[in-house]
Amino acid sequence: MGLYSVAPIRLAEPLNQSSWELIKAVAIELPGASLDSARFGYADITCRSDLFGFPDYLELLVASDKQHLNVRSQSLIGFYDLGVNRRRVELLRSRLVERGIAID
Repeated sequence: MGLYSVAPIRLAEPLNQSSWELIKAVAIELPGASLDSARFGYADITCRSDLFGFPDYLELLVASDKQHLNVRSQSLIGFYDLGVNRRRVELLRSRLVERGIAID
């Protein structure tokens, strides 16, 4: 993993339609999140910051093994985000673990 990489989220069981719907629901519950587009195993989400409404890009992609969720979160404006994107991914990870969708 690179300097700004995060480990994939390990799913508790291979992805199915039910678990995918739960993953999307948890993701769009994140602060400022709105779903732009999705298909089975992939979602494109925009998250806007509370303070200035800056858009961040959140992308979810289930790996071909259907047991890992690759997540990318990045600022669309500027170069430094004060750790907001990493915290967003970790919040998503912890909420998925709490709901039994993912495991640590």
